[in-house]
Amino acid sequence: MELTVRNMRWIAAAGLIAVMTSACDTRERDPDYPLPFKRQDASVLRRIQLADPSTKNTTVAADDHTITMEVSWSGCDYKPDLVARETTKQVTLLLRRRDASGPDIGCEDGGIAKLTVVLHQPLSTRALADTLTGEPVPHTHT
Repeated sequence: MELTVRNMRWIAAAGLIAVMTSACDTRERDPDYPLPFKRQDASVLRRIQLADPSTKNTTVAADDHTITMEVSWSGCDYKPDLVARETTKQVTLLLRRRDASGPDIGCEDGGIAKLTVVLHQPLSTRALADTLTGEPVPHTHT
């Protein structure tokens, strides 16, 4: 079959539509998660407040490097990651969420999980704060 100018235009138009459609999809892909998702960072304080009151805790381990926090997440989220950003004066905590909600996706109940992050330097006298709000994160040492 010989390609005519008309056929080449159709092929170019179909390719352009495919590129435009894929560019409109802002969801990230990750081989560990079966559905596409939107990354949405969340306040650690807001997620603790959504959890059962008995799980409102953040602990710094005896090594002064390991921070553990219990948080809740909704049914359309994957289990979030706890991320720490360190400066010489403070450590800020952020929840990295993956929202997989969509028009044809059924959501489950979500859950509560212990999340852990290991600091590069000891917490020591540095302040522990929420990245998004700047508010202090209450914590205990174990």
